[in-house]
Amino acid sequence: MTRRRSSPNAPLVLSFAGLLVVAGCAPDRARGARPKNLLIVTLDTLRADRVGAYGYAAASTPHLDRLADRGARFEQATTVMPLTLPAHSSLFTGAFPASHGVRDNGGFYLGEEQVTLAEVARDRGLRTGGFISAFVLDSRWGIAQGFDHFFDDFDLSDYDDAPGMDAIQRPGSVVVDRALEWLAADRKRPFFAWVHLYDPHTPYEAPEPFRSRFPRTLAGAYDAEISYADSQLGRLIASLEADGRLDDTLVVALGDHGEMLGEHQEMTHGFFVYEPAIRIPLIVAGPGIATTVVRDLVRIVDVMPTVLARFGIDSPSGVQGADLAPLLRGEPSRPLVAHAESWFPRFHYGWSELQTIRDGDYKLIRAPRPELYDLEHDPHETRNLAESEPEVAARLDALLTRMLASLSTSVAPQPQAIGDQDADRLRALGYLGSTPSARYLEPQDTPRGDPKDKIALYNLLKEAMAESVRGEKEAATETVKRALATDPEIVEAHVLLGNFERDQKDFEAAIGAYRRALDLDSEHHEALYSLALVYKDAGRLDDALAGLERAHRLDPRNGKVLWQLADTELRQHDYAAAEAHLLSALDLDLDQARFLYKLGECYYAMGRLEPARERLEQALAANPGLEGAAFALGLVHEDAGRIPEAIAAYEREIAGHDNAFRANFNAAKLLAKSDRADEARAHFQRAIEIQPQFGTGHLYLAKALLDAGDLAAAEAAARLGLERDPDPKITPLGHYVLADVFSRRGRRDLADREIAVARRLEHELAGG
Repeated sequence: MTRRRSSPNAPLVLSFAGLLVVAGCAPDRARGARPKNLLIVTLDTLRADRVGAYGYAAASTPHLDRLADRGARFEQATTVMPLTLPAHSSLFTGAFPASHGVRDNGGFYLGEEQVTLAEVARDRGLRTGGFISAFVLDSRWGIAQGFDHFFDDFDLSDYDDAPGMDAIQRPGSVVVDRALEWLAADRKRPFFAWVHLYDPHTPYEAPEPFRSRFPRTLAGAYDAEISYADSQLGRLIASLEADGRLDDTLVVALGDHGEMLGEHQEMTHGFFVYEPAIRIPLIVAGPGIATTVVRDLVRIVDVMPTVLARFGIDSPSGVQGADLAPLLRGEPSRPLVAHAESWFPRFHYGWSELQTIRDGDYKLIRAPRPELYDLEHDPHETRNLAESEPEVAARLDALLTRMLASLSTSVAPQPQAIGDQDADRLRALGYLGSTPSARYLEPQDTPRGDPKDKIALYNLLKEAMAESVRGEKEAATETVKRALATDPEIVEAHVLLGNFERDQKDFEAAIGAYRRALDLDSEHHEALYSLALVYKDAGRLDDALAGLERAHRLDPRNGKVLWQLADTELRQHDYAAAEAHLLSALDLDLDQARFLYKLGECYYAMGRLEPARERLEQALAANPGLEGAAFALGLVHEDAGRIPEAIAAYEREIAGHDNAFRANFNAAKLLAKSDRADEARAHFQRAIEIQPQFGTGHLYLAKALLDAGDLAAAEAAARLGLERDPDPKITPLGHYVLADVFSRRGRRDLADREIAVARRLEHELAGG
């Protein structure tokens, strides 16, 4: 099979014929055994030309290569968008983004009306399990539809201070471990398993021995991650082979999108739609699949109908991809046309979106300055033929217009409000913008910036983000200011500047940056929310509350806004309002454990101890490791006079969190009252180790050491405590400890002096 070169004079109908398949058409039921099981492995951010089977000599991908040796390797497979969630949404619906509606990694959700591959498989009696390794594929985005078991399990409370994506991505070994457990739990029932390996995504930090096998360069580090991900694919295949199920399993391994690696000046992906980000590896092996290399153009949307056909299942009516069975058999087939897009430049910076269409070897990119490439003679897309071959460019542009019209009735994509703490997580994942600006979606008469003219500016903002992640806040601030000097109307850049200045505690400067963002887009949610938070940081609670209330009106489902709103109301002792907002968040099913914890704190502040206990216990049942919840439960038990239960709750907090100095301190006080002096002393010691400036803790430790007869240590702890701004109510204790130490040493004069100081402080505290 050879690639078809589209003819400049070919009729439009010929090029357009392969765009869509007829809804509900019967699948191929020709020769070959039917599989019983389905395994789909998506290797995130894997470009085709870095795999050994695709001709890359430096690769170490033996498992992908062996899979290709016994199955079909698609030489020219393309994705629909260089972003994870949209690409997977197309994979599992067989539809283009304009149809299923997911056009970005944030603010878009795969709707319940979409019929997914997992839903079809489940309805046909297969066990369905999904195992993912990145938050952008969390179930909240709708991608888990149809999976009986879905391993996402991202505890967002663990990532409040995440420095970057590496802090929250899950290694492939963890994902495969869970997948193997699930596969082993039932070896008789047919299954559909989806395993997502995120490792080739930045940062490229492969474990040993993979890291050392490749050069210490950007490309080498990327290759090492691919090799590691390949090894995890190998574990899955080996397990199925060992228990005799591989021969009955259709295995599909593919990338969701590629990686630019600096080509066309883009280091990663998401911005451009050039081949390094769009062309993906696609390998299919299993029952009835002959060893072959398919050189015809195929799309990620073709995977679902092709898979269903192998199982003898009709495709749902919404599927827009084609069954590739004729190509697998080496038979002539209608040529397909590939489409991809990127709305990222427009959503987050107000520049133009990019749309591309490929027919044969010709590829058109619709941009303010169109681009046309002949991929057979110019695979790296370096020679733009749009002006020298205007007829081809016009034909493909017309074809693109017709295709987009057939895919969707929507003029422009409409993002939904991002809920919970999702925007924070997306920023940590390296996606700069997390809230598409409504201002950027509005039609405008003036042309939008061409992304290829803005790549240096985009890279400058990426550099600022990288500097911030490394803790170089001042450098990040200066870098984003350089970007704004070039284009002062980038809303996201003003928000970034505000974030960096807030991190440096320059609250007034941060307020100014957020206000400039809101001057450009008065309803930019992230700018509004961030401005409210910086007011809160600065102690301007009324201003913070006003901003949070407005943010809540704009985005009623956003959990992080509700949480901050309730927390601010609690600080202002408006308990009824806080309770109402917390209950509304629970009704929306937003991060249940966290909101139950906050509601427990609210009831505790109101003096409603029993409801507080119930909510805190529910929070811990939902998330046993939720930081602070067991400590709060200890406070409730302590106020209710349940001392053993309070100690147990504090000990639980301590066991789960190394930085729990308050739990150590409270437990120590109760242990001391319960005649458990040694345990109390150990907890006091641990509290000040965690928080050396905790003056009150030093004074309590001094008393415990005095009671144990360690006069030197008691004196040292008392002096440290008095130097470190203890609670004024506890300050006299330090002087009494010193008085006792001096008295036992026979220094009555010094003892009397400390007693006098202590009594004077007590008198002042009493208002005398």
